[in-house]
Amino acid sequence: MLISNNKVTMYESLKNSINLSEEIIINVSFIRDSGLKLLIPELKKACSEGKSIKILTSDYMNVTEPNALYRLLDIPGVKIFKNPEKPSFHPKTYIFKNKNNVEIYVGSSNISYSALISGVEWSYQFFGDPQNSDINNILTEFDELYEKNSFELTLDWLRKYEKNYKKKEFQNYIDPDSPKNSIEEIEPIKFQVPALYELSKTREEGFNKALVIVATGLGKTYLSAFDSKNFDKILFVAHRDEILKDAQKTFETIYSDSKSYGFFNGSAKDTKKDIIFASVQTLSKNDYLSEDYFSKDYFDYIVVDEFHHSSAKSYSEILNYFKPKFLLGLTATPDRADSGDIYKLCDYNIAYECDLRVAINNGWLTPFQYFGIYDDTDYSLIPWRGGKYDLESLENSLIVEKRVQLVLEKYLKYRKKSTIAFCASVKHAKVMHNYFLKNKIKSALILGETSISDRQNIIKKFKDGKLDIIFTVDIFNEGIDIPCIDTVLFLRPTTSYTIFMQQLGRGLRTYPNKHHLRVLDFVGNYKGSELKPSFLTGFRKNSNLPKSPLDENFILPEGCTANFDFKIIEHFENEEKKRDPLHQKMIQDYLNVKEYLRKTPTIMDIYTFGEYPVSLYIKEYDSWYNFLKTINDLNEKELQFTQKAIDFLKLLDTTKMTKSYKIPLFLSLFEVEPKQSIELEEIGKYFKQFYDNKLHGKDLNNKIHIDWKNWELKNFMTLAKNNPINFLTKDEQNLEFFEYKNNIFYLNEKLYNEIQNNSTLLKNILDRLNYRNINYFNRKYMEDK
Repeated sequence: MLISNNKVTMYESLKNSINLSEEIIINVSFIRDSGLKLLIPELKKACSEGKSIKILTSDYMNVTEPNALYRLLDIPGVKIFKNPEKPSFHPKTYIFKNKNNVEIYVGSSNISYSALISGVEWSYQFFGDPQNSDINNILTEFDELYEKNSFELTLDWLRKYEKNYKKKEFQNYIDPDSPKNSIEEIEPIKFQVPALYELSKTREEGFNKALVIVATGLGKTYLSAFDSKNFDKILFVAHRDEILKDAQKTFETIYSDSKSYGFFNGSAKDTKKDIIFASVQTLSKNDYLSEDYFSKDYFDYIVVDEFHHSSAKSYSEILNYFKPKFLLGLTATPDRADSGDIYKLCDYNIAYECDLRVAINNGWLTPFQYFGIYDDTDYSLIPWRGGKYDLESLENSLIVEKRVQLVLEKYLKYRKKSTIAFCASVKHAKVMHNYFLKNKIKSALILGETSISDRQNIIKKFKDGKLDIIFTVDIFNEGIDIPCIDTVLFLRPTTSYTIFMQQLGRGLRTYPNKHHLRVLDFVGNYKGSELKPSFLTGFRKNSNLPKSPLDENFILPEGCTANFDFKIIEHFENEEKKRDPLHQKMIQDYLNVKEYLRKTPTIMDIYTFGEYPVSLYIKEYDSWYNFLKTINDLNEKELQFTQKAIDFLKLLDTTKMTKSYKIPLFLSLFEVEPKQSIELEEIGKYFKQFYDNKLHGKDLNNKIHIDWKNWELKNFMTLAKNNPINFLTKDEQNLEFFEYKNNIFYLNEKLYNEIQNNSTLLKNILDRLNYRNINYFNRKYMEDK
């Protein structure tokens, strides 16, 4: 039977086949999110029914979308094709097996909305006996690919794939595979898909606070609405009423009439609603942080927007008072110079981070065309006081006739349709506005003194195309959503990464027929201007950030371009690069512990005495060993570790633990003395001994292991085999360390010999296991202590 999406769609056919089959095999060259969203409900249902599922796809040419793979993470049996000798991968085959027959689709349809529903595709459906030679050949060929030429889809691999992914179609603001009348407005899209997965996992690991860092313009509020759906009472905190009103619209889109909504600000004091949108200035007052208004545990879920402000006293009052089940901080720019240590407020738990580069590479934001225009204003003559330029002197330098003419000249040369210009002061903005009006440019002003109604009228005219340009100061830095902006002018010295990214982000939102954002940046010799090349790369943290556009590390996000006047490049090359303040603080804290203990700190020492958690060191430096290597604090024995030993220590640092099962398995290998192999029965005894401990036993007090206290040894053996052993020996990344056969668990022989010959390596291993054990149970069950 031919399926061409004419009378019957491929989607309808596959949906029916998934529901009726006992075993599902999908072998497709690429998977797009638009198509997988259609099939994932059926696949999850099949998974819950215990059906066998095998899915093989590829990362060939970066066509498979990371979001699609995030949706598949909880489906067992998903693999990625890998064969260096045959790098291309083009099959489109769907196989459904039952007891007495096999159903096969072979044709042109990959997994995308177009291929499954709307596009012209030809797929041939046929049935046959499993013993038929042709069908048997198909199944054998698939098994060869699946078992010998692929690797398991893992979260670690997917995170790297997402970071390096480059979407091929940057011209389209809507995925061409998506339906024109899609309901994307009320479904997770873009970064929200991986972020929701990571937030779910971080709660499973026992965290009750998390920070999400995503580039401006991606839709952070929608993320909080989706993530809070399993909580009853929700508080959304922001510092401006416009943000609160927009947030209400977003939550109403997601929740519809299932929740009641209220505001707590200067004009309203709602206290009995399911979701309350609160002004930080109002809620933080002592009169309102009391039982008379809200109990400390009234809200189950609290969202703090623009979390980089949260170290301010007003935010701290709110965060210190309420005790929610979960706190979510949202920001695009966590490293503000005035923000204090906001990471600490979320227990240093960065659940998900999507920088400018990842967002543009994935097609979630519009690429930019940047023009660095030389500004000959001599900023060295302007007084620098309290970390900024004297405002009066600065604005007098920026409103001279020559400089104003330069701005108009470059605007007329490069402008597109809808422009926002960021000025240094109210006086500067007014001068620019009047000058443009005099030259017959349809201009408007939005300042702090502009009323809400006037502001809304101006924005409406701007969106309707009745204005060419809006001059503003800091009003548009945060919380304003005007997707039609296609040109931005930086008319002020921007020394802050935060402000630069906030203002750049105003124009990066996708919009119909908007292929690029044009950026005109007037750059002079002001303090911090040499950081512009590093800002434009989109990396928030990188040890090799470029100092100049001529630097080999000056690599822009996909589809972006940058053009600097030569005089600016000359200035850049005379300036030093600044270091990451968070890394400096972490290193200093490590050195403080070292001085206090008068010895090189172990992981447990940092866990016990350090201000920053071990997990942050590992996240920022990839592993504890790499941190010590970076600061040149490895001892002679540690410098002798082979790469295999270093990789193994990293595994112990980073392996995910939603349950504690790996700990007794590893301890059975290393605690008494290193073993190269250990029988399953011995491991089972170790498990029984481990979980007989009152605290450790809490990890088995769940619906799955209801009667575990009456277990026999064989039950603990089964637990060890089905969980940590199975996981560690099915993941290709772990196969270099472990093997399991004939009820014996093996440690790599070379690694074992190195441990035997280097006692420092064993100490490193035990230190990590001790830390992972204590940290896991303390974090997950500390509320019971």
